[in-house]
Amino acid sequence: MAHSGTLGQAAYRIEMPSAWNGELLLWAHGIHGFGPEVRAENPPPALRRVLISQGYAWAASSFSENGFVPGIATNDTLTLKQYFAQQFGRPKRTYIAGASMGGNVVTLSLENFPGEFDGGLSFCGVVAGEEWIDYLLAWAMAAEFIAGVELPLDEGPAKVTEVLETQLLPVMGPAEAPTPNGEAFRSVVRNLTGGARPFFVEGYRELFRANFGLITGDPGRNLPMTRAATTAGIEFRADPGLGFDGEAMNQGVRRLAADSDQRDPGRHPYTAPTTGQISGPLLTLHETGDLTVPVSMEQSYRSKTIAAGTADLLVQRLIRSSSHCEFSDGEITRAWDDLVAWVEGGARPAGDDVSGDLSDSGKAFTNPPRPNDPGTTR
Repeated sequence: MAHSGTLGQAAYRIEMPSAWNGELLLWAHGIHGFGPEVRAENPPPALRRVLISQGYAWAASSFSENGFVPGIATNDTLTLKQYFAQQFGRPKRTYIAGASMGGNVVTLSLENFPGEFDGGLSFCGVVAGEEWIDYLLAWAMAAEFIAGVELPLDEGPAKVTEVLETQLLPVMGPAEAPTPNGEAFRSVVRNLTGGARPFFVEGYRELFRANFGLITGDPGRNLPMTRAATTAGIEFRADPGLGFDGEAMNQGVRRLAADSDQRDPGRHPYTAPTTGQISGPLLTLHETGDLTVPVSMEQSYRSKTIAAGTADLLVQRLIRSSSHCEFSDGEITRAWDDLVAWVEGGARPAGDDVSGDLSDSGKAFTNPPRPNDPGTTR
């Protein structure tokens, strides 16, 4: 039975199976644009089907506002869990799952609300938090330096887009046939996003222009999301022999500082840093060639859990694909079933070592193989 309504400024959906097993999944969606109209979202069809067939209830919040607001979304999701317990009874177990920005909601929920969630599942997730917006800013700043064209960020979106299209991008050439400068930029992006791996080239071609969107959409950095981004501390490196492999690039790239107020989650919970201090099992799926949310987010989060002493609670799986959040039904249901078995006392499931050599990674969990798999990529 379906239920819907609003909690404050957030809409919600709840689906109760005819024979509820007493357990609940909270679903956290990705970015729904930046407009004023909010909407709740169902879990992926494959996950929804298996939930209902196994007797799980699920609930999803729209969040109280749109945009990149993982901190706010985390609080809204907890509020929905509490509302569910009031209406239907406290669940025996509660899971949380999410895609893209929703993956950030998953990590923040497991870190900040111990005891509220028994396990988490992240699809193509921004698990490393605010590092994602730094990555998008770094994309544009690296391109500036390599092309030798500075984008006029104080002259508005139209002018920035004009300079990008008529001056910067021509120096790079098209993604499928780059100039020497374009080859250097592609190398920088590859190193920035996780190193050589299957489907990186395909993902790069798909996002070559789109990933300038953060800087062309809000060049004056007026939105909280863009004000919070920074290139401070990011290391840029091209492979040897491309003309940008020395320290000159790191010294010459434009370094934009974040508005420190926007990076303070106590004042502005739009962005909230992740710590790796997860309180329960977390299983993640990530496409190798995803450049919307690159696999480097997984590498960073693995490092955070190691530092926090919680790495045994994290299992990461790579899927050989260039897409973003387009997993097969089999990949989704296997991940869900393995997480549930783990939470219920089973053995820690298998995963990939995302910190190692990824040049031929993802074979163990990709099902089915994607068309035109490039094979080992170095």
